[in-house]
Order: sequence, then structure tokens, then C-alpha cells
Amino acid sequence: MSSHSITLTDKTFNQKVGPESGIVLVDFWASWCQPCLKVAPILDQIAADYAGKVTVAKLNVDDEEATARRFSIASIPTIAIFQDGRLVNRLVGVRPKQAYQAALDALLTPQATAASAAASAHKATHSVRVYSTPTCPWCSRVKAYLRDQHIAFTDIDVSRDARAAQDMMRRSGQMGVPQVDIDGQMVVGFDRKRIDQLLGLKTGIA
Repeated sequence: MSSHSITLTDKTFNQKVGPESGIVLVDFWASWCQPCLKVAPILDQIAADYAGKVTVAKLNVDDEEATARRFSIASIPTIAIFQDGRLVNRLVGVRPKQAYQAALDALLTPQATAASAAASAHKATHSVRVYSTPTCPWCSRVKAYLRDQHIAFTDIDVSRDARAAQDMMRRSGQMGVPQVDIDGQMVVGFDRKRIDQLLGLKTGIA
């Protein structure tokens, strides 16, 4: 573990990721997970680059099952970003360093911080997962829309996660992406009206 990062447990999580903790990036991982081992050195670099601005932490999902269940960690590695104790972003799977930097830099700007605070009710209320692939243009559109509405979501790449792809098809009966799981309700495609309805958004769509 990097000297710049900390280890979280079920007992210490609320203390370390609380209302006055600032920005905390949490790596949900396991020792047997090969992708987790690939992302570890990237996060070590992030910890060093953002020292004093962002706390980088690790939580072993096998050892700390209660916290993993609390945040519905279904695939690892999951990189969860918290701001003052609120979950504001998730990145599932191995991403390039630039993806983590972009997510953190957005929160470090005053404008984004204000928007994040204003939208905390949406983020705290809804569990949102987007099943997508990197080459799917509608997947990019639905994720951009959720970000514009300040909705935190888990991005699941079904081209890399066969188990997630099978679960998606079992639940919806459809193979195509994007599919959005909102509080257990599956939305196939970028059905903005249905998404707004399930999220309680009022965007003027008839």
C-alpha cells in the first residue's frame, strides 16, 4: 500500500469518510482480483499527485463485507469518490489515470463543488447503474445526461464483465445497451422520459 493512502475497515469507515472528510477516493478491492492489482499502482500515483487535497483509501471487500454491501459493490475494482461523506461518483473496472484525475479535478473546482452539494439529495436517494460498452454512442449520451443532472451512478462495462452482462440480460430480457438500473427498475435504451420519472426529475419532457 502506498504511504499516501489509508486502509479502511467497517469500524473506521464512517470516521474516515464523514461530513468533514473532504474528498476521499475509496478503492474497493480484493487480493484475488487481478484487475484490482492493475489499478493499484495508478491509484498510488493519484495519492501522491493529490496529497493534501484528496485522501486515497482502500477497503478489502472480503474482509469488510458490511461496507461493501452498504454501497452495493457488485464488481471490483470499484473506485468510489466521496465528498464530505456523500458518494458523488463511481468508476468500475480499470480506468486510465486520466479518468480518475478528471473525476477529482471536477470536484476540486468551486463550481462543481457547489453543484455537487446542491444535488446531494438525488445522489443519496437513488441507486443507479448504467450497463454500457465503450463503443456505444447511446451509452455515452445516457451517462452524459446523468452527469448533467448530477446523478451519481455506477458505470458497468458489460464487454469486460461477463457476469454483469448475464445479470443484465436475465433481469431485462434484452441484450442491447445502454440499460439503466434505477433503484432496481431496468430501463432499456436512453428512455429519457422513463429515467426522469424514476429519478423524480422535472426536465420538461412530456
